[in-house]
Amino acid sequence: MAGRKKTCLKKIPFNRRINEKILNILRNYAKRHNITDTEALESAILLQTNLETLKGGKIMKICIPTAEGRLCGHFGHCDSFTIAEVNQETREILSIEEKVPEEGISCHSTNWIAQQGVSKVLAGGIGARPMMSFMQNGIEVVAGCPELPIKEILEKYLSNNLEHGENSCGGENSDHEHCHHHGEGHHCHV
Repeated sequence: MAGRKKTCLKKIPFNRRINEKILNILRNYAKRHNITDTEALESAILLQTNLETLKGGKIMKICIPTAEGRLCGHFGHCDSFTIAEVNQETREILSIEEKVPEEGISCHSTNWIAQQGVSKVLAGGIGARPMMSFMQNGIEVVAGCPELPIKEILEKYLSNNLEHGENSCGGENSDHEHCHHHGEGHHCHV
């Protein structure tokens, strides 16, 4: 575009996905301030990096499939996903937010969860397909977690006192391998 500066003046490492809403905000910001989309993105990345540094660089996002304020025993049947930011160093819960993907909840919500910047999932039962998708996105899954209230499960996890059993959905010999085919009312209890 004529009259605009060259792009990519600084080499900024970035390996996260950005959702479409944020990209649209950045595009609008770039238009209003007569800068390139790339410059707006670079500014956003620098801001995020600075915020992470201010928080101590030890922030981790944990996702918990949720129903009625508790960990849901079946990943694909939850009502929402609770995403908590925690400081790994101080073992402090910084924020807890309940979210629902625009396309709804299913065993295929794993890409949306990855886009939220999550690095760990605490789940009860989770099928082989979502488990594989999380692995491909570099997200660690702790399966077989008990159906406890969200804050309690986070506190137990952060204090290394979270007892968890085996994954009740998935695995080679399980009839739960494709969790999205379960009928109404199914719950995998741990």
